[in-house]
Amino acid sequence: MRDQQEPLMGREGLFRQKLNMLRKTGRVQQQSQSDTQNRLKELEQGSYLTNVQSTLSQTDPKEMERITLLDNVTQFYNHNTITRIISDELKRSKRYKHDCTLLMFLVDGLYGIQQSHGHDVADSILRGVSDFVMRTIRDVDVPARYSAEQMLVLCPETDAQGTSILAERMRSKIQLERVSDLTQNWHVTLSLGIASFPAHCANYDEMFQKLEKALNTAVDKGGNCVVISD
Repeated sequence: MRDQQEPLMGREGLFRQKLNMLRKTGRVQQQSQSDTQNRLKELEQGSYLTNVQSTLSQTDPKEMERITLLDNVTQFYNHNTITRIISDELKRSKRYKHDCTLLMFLVDGLYGIQQSHGHDVADSILRGVSDFVMRTIRDVDVPARYSAEQMLVLCPETDAQGTSILAERMRSKIQLERVSDLTQNWHVTLSLGIASFPAHCANYDEMFQKLEKALNTAVDKGGNCVVISD
């Protein structure tokens, strides 16, 4: 059993390494034995990022989408994958008594864009947003598509105020970005909500209740803003 906390960059950064590899190749390379691999042992026991390469190679291509770890539009971690990662991260936060913060966001008016311009345009905007997010967040942050409209970023060992700096950077910069060229040069804004353990919640369910409430408040304010849970 470990008696020391695992280094932040040595642990959570591996989620991003795996995500980047999955986005580019659809598989995770086998790693040689190393200190890094030893640090992954605890994560692998959680079963959510294990044996990806062997699973994909042994599965019929028609079944690939069913078992993939990624959302097929944004190429972020999908709902099932990120919920397991967050659950494990909260256990780790309780064990080591440090902060864990979630940032949930959505594209303002995306449903209306989809209704008026179609799914292809909406999906193109989501892909552009996901590329922007990957360039903006830290290497240790873990992005995911949580639902049809909601995306989130897991910010380990970070409190709400620290995450709000990231959220404000995302909010202010994305409205200057061209996120899609389909039918027109699309520029969008974001609504963002933040909830942190243990400042705002005591468990997983309460964290998401507070998180979605903060996001809904941002939407109700007209969008293009950041709201931190109380």
